[in-house]
Amino acid sequence: NRALAPFPQMGSISDIFAFPASFDAFYNDHVPFKNYFVRLNNKIDRDVFGKTSIGDVTIGTDNWLFYTVSKEGENALADYQRTNLYTQSQCEEIAGRLAAVESLVREKGAAQFKVYIAPNKESVYSQYMPKSVKVYGDEGSRMENFAAYMSENGQEEFVWLKPELMPYADQYQVYYKYDTHLNNLGSFLISQRMAEDLTGKALGLDEVTASQGQVVIGDMSRMINQESTMTDDHDFEINPYYPEVAVEMVQDAAGEEESFRIFESDADNDKTLLLVGDSYRERVEPFLAKLYRRTVVVHIDSFTPDMLDQYQPDDVAVILVERNQRYLEGLD
Repeated sequence: NRALAPFPQMGSISDIFAFPASFDAFYNDHVPFKNYFVRLNNKIDRDVFGKTSIGDVTIGTDNWLFYTVSKEGENALADYQRTNLYTQSQCEEIAGRLAAVESLVREKGAAQFKVYIAPNKESVYSQYMPKSVKVYGDEGSRMENFAAYMSENGQEEFVWLKPELMPYADQYQVYYKYDTHLNNLGSFLISQRMAEDLTGKALGLDEVTASQGQVVIGDMSRMINQESTMTDDHDFEINPYYPEVAVEMVQDAAGEEESFRIFESDADNDKTLLLVGDSYRERVEPFLAKLYRRTVVVHIDSFTPDMLDQYQPDDVAVILVERNQRYLEGLD
């Protein structure tokens, strides 16, 4: 989904020296039938040779796709294999950071501060991961151990969301099959845990109807050029969800990852929520926006502390996916 390399310009002497590399980039992006051959190659790798990994995408059984990125600050593969467990001192440092942020938020006038971590998909649907991807140790994952540490030390501002999903994961599909995110059903479930914590008002799955929705083309199917063949995954529609509450988006920077949105509703609590997070914030915003008179949603990369003064939130919530450890470790 990036912009393709343009044909190199020749406006200066420096352009002459840069021309070979620039032309290579242009040719690699525009070579005839490139997308077709990449798609064909990946399909042969998957269907004929049973290849289990293409780039950062691991292909599991029944064609389930998993985003097992492995890089500094975001290592989903290490999360799954349990090779990146926190030490006691690391747990203490992160817990101290969370406590410091909570103190700042409360000093600015907010009544509540919560940090929510959603599990990686392979943490919930490990039965679809290839057997060749080994799990080491049985003492739990990095985030499970950290959640236990926070619970043992009485720090209630941290919430690990895997227990909210597991009771439903076998009976229902709570993640997209070909995408890195929770589907609407999974998003509803974690949003209601957040709603219960923040407002004391939540709906159970038995109080709404979850019906089959539209087909979803997943981000990982695009990563391996198989979006035209992986078209059997449907989303859920959740109804009715507080139909008496109307929500309007009054400010939108959609389309940019470093973006924010502001929602206003006729909810009866006359409060403001500041919701900060990675892309998972977008999964819960449609549900949480119905519970507050105003909801400010901002990508964590774009958050600045002066937003606490600008919007004067009553509640502040941070939501991140498990693999984005750099955000949790760097919360400041």
